[in-house]
Amino acid sequence: MIKNREEQLDAGILEVVDRYPLLKLWGKYMQRASSYSHLFKWDNFPEPQNKKFAAWRKRRIAAAQSELGYLGYMISYPILAFELSDGCSVGCWFCSFATKKLKGILDYNTSRDYFRRIVQHCIDLFGKEQAGMALPYYRTEPHDNPNYIDFLKDFEELTGAVLCTSTAVGDDISWVRQLLDYYKRGPYPWPRLSVLSVDMMNKIHDAFSPGELLHAELLMQMRENPRPKVAGGRILKEIDGLRGKQDITDKRKLRVPQGTIACTSGFHINLVNRSIQLFSPCYTSKKWPYGYRVFDVSRYNDENDFPQVIQAMMERSMPLSPPLDKPLRFRDDIVYRPTEDGFDLLTPNQIHYFKGKEKYGPLGELIAAGDRTYAQVYEQLVKEHGINPIIIKTVVQRLFDGGFLDEVYYYKGDDKYEHRGTEQVSANGCYE
Repeated sequence: MIKNREEQLDAGILEVVDRYPLLKLWGKYMQRASSYSHLFKWDNFPEPQNKKFAAWRKRRIAAAQSELGYLGYMISYPILAFELSDGCSVGCWFCSFATKKLKGILDYNTSRDYFRRIVQHCIDLFGKEQAGMALPYYRTEPHDNPNYIDFLKDFEELTGAVLCTSTAVGDDISWVRQLLDYYKRGPYPWPRLSVLSVDMMNKIHDAFSPGELLHAELLMQMRENPRPKVAGGRILKEIDGLRGKQDITDKRKLRVPQGTIACTSGFHINLVNRSIQLFSPCYTSKKWPYGYRVFDVSRYNDENDFPQVIQAMMERSMPLSPPLDKPLRFRDDIVYRPTEDGFDLLTPNQIHYFKGKEKYGPLGELIAAGDRTYAQVYEQLVKEHGINPIIIKTVVQRLFDGGFLDEVYYYKGDDKYEHRGTEQVSANGCYE
């Protein structure tokens, strides 16, 4: 791949680069990183075999690309995230998920069969290759589970997928060496090490040669000189203004920093407390302080009822068309702007234009008001405006398929949801 890209460059450029060995080496390194990025792009992955889930995920990707801009096109959008522990022992000061303290882990010796059956259910539900589009952690620290790599090996045996790892415990040299040994078969662009201090950085470089760290990624996360952080979770700021509460008609004001570190569009499964969230990336805000919207929450008792719970969530939260009895409104990051021949939808990073006064004018106003159901909007447009019913259905479906409409039907505000069994689950995945 690198050779092919070099061949596309002008011979004069290559001649200049050859004079600077370090520059040439850096170029090869960046091409390798770019190759990894291309390999794990969302559009290289197969669609889930469940049609409702595939359509829902397609809408969520479209919504994230609309809302997050460039970043939305770089996310891989895995469909599953498994937690092998409940909480986190590290407590990074910059944690965008504000994960609570470690409460427990999934014991490998007693829970291996349970883990493997859950993974097999995911294979049966979504397809083998699709189930491999997963993360083995999300809000937790892999190092907290002493058998983390054993779980990775079991997952690989069942799905054929080698999952990624990001850890903030780079000063445990034995742990890092185990990770490097696991991934060196690739090579893979993992592990990623969040380096929390200069002492940790020195310890890593003292223990490993440049060759051993060639495919690892070291992220400098020192408090005294930090990399830019997403202003969410533990460092949440007053950032709702970036999502529509000020005048953003000036396109220059639509250029905003990275809005989230979230990437999964699908199911967040905590194998310890047995909670499930249906979630997808969005721009971090006071309403969504962890950088993802939660569309549904539930819990399961054991591996036996797990598939039924997942299927029930898909049935109630993944309609193929806008539900007639739910509010018809735009996504919560969108600013509606009427125009002479239709309307514009402004997001933190883009403007979407909808032209055609007959089709979009009164419809846009009713959706922007957000106080009517789809059935009520449909009836009003037919009776009061005389719009062809087929046009209404077609246009609303287009907005729905494009991810422009709100689908958080169960969110009630203040991290509360409609009842889902015997307990409530907050937006950060913790039982109350």
